[in-house]
Amino acid sequence: MHADPRQFDPAVPIARASTPPASWYTDPLFLGLERDRVFRRSWQPAGRLEQLAEVGDYASGQLTGEPYVVLRDTSGDLRAFFNVCRHHASCLVEGQGNAQQLVCPYHGWTYDLDGGLRKAPHLGGVRDFDRRQFGLAPMDVACWGPLVFVRPTADGPTLDEFLEPLAGRIDFGELQFVKRVQYELDCNWKVFVDNYLDGGYHVGQLHGGLASQLALDSYRTEVAGRISIQSCAAGSAKRTGDGVDFAERLAGGAVYAFLYPNFMINRYGPMMDTNWVLPLSHDRTLTVFDYYFEKSVIADRAFVERSLEASDRVQQEDIAVSESVQRGLESSAYDRGRYAPSLEQAAHRFHCLLAEDLRNPPSPASPR
Repeated sequence: MHADPRQFDPAVPIARASTPPASWYTDPLFLGLERDRVFRRSWQPAGRLEQLAEVGDYASGQLTGEPYVVLRDTSGDLRAFFNVCRHHASCLVEGQGNAQQLVCPYHGWTYDLDGGLRKAPHLGGVRDFDRRQFGLAPMDVACWGPLVFVRPTADGPTLDEFLEPLAGRIDFGELQFVKRVQYELDCNWKVFVDNYLDGGYHVGQLHGGLASQLALDSYRTEVAGRISIQSCAAGSAKRTGDGVDFAERLAGGAVYAFLYPNFMINRYGPMMDTNWVLPLSHDRTLTVFDYYFEKSVIADRAFVERSLEASDRVQQEDIAVSESVQRGLESSAYDRGRYAPSLEQAAHRFHCLLAEDLRNPPSPASPR
């Protein structure tokens, strides 16, 4: 049986609700629905402001089949476009760099930094061709702190409206980007998100080293709009067996913010990491971690390396259990589970938002 968004009712309260059926995680066709009705409508991280400091600086990437490029135009403004030539669909740029024009590597069509078509070689005999109709297709673009976001379709709240529940909750301070780490997992993207959103339910069982450094009885979950915030105070233990000083690393506790549908911001002590969860297929997921440290600790390379190693240990534990869950979801013995109402409010809200979006086809006017 194919997955159906109607198989989960957002109106059922968490104490009575069952989780979405296993088919939401195992049906290859379901991902196509998520691409159209969830990802292409949502704000997605696309780069860092430091990558786009000068005129012509650009950064590119891909979001569930939508190539994008963000750049700094000649007026100093940020712009975002689908990274697709209007001639025969080649991607214009790869990675990041600087260019005063975007030149297609396939047939040489050339675009200004405002997206307008500047040159289309060898079209002398073409008829009914208006170059003004062949500029790059735009995306919405906006910034928050050091982060740049794009949205493929103009559908929904502005970035400021979307982020309003986080006002004053994330302090970017004097953070500097240090490292990107990527992991590929054999699981559906929602399995990884569900694990993140269980209100600390799994931490004591799965992350023994981390749990010993947190006051888990202080764990709180708040849900507002399309954002959930989990927070926890630091514990009293100072050092684990691997030598990581969590008294410094978790000073002041931790704040874990989830931006629907697939982006997390984790702020703790002198550190922050962001986690972007991208489906590669219905049962393969890419998670992209970007690590930031405050200037006051960046020079302490030993602390930075110990912190990255500790984070990797937690990620390996999460990967192992996520892949185990995916194997269980494929079993005929399982279809639905239940929620722990005092802990899993954020996971329940995530599933409610998915069900609402998946039932709501995009407006014909929203794609550009």
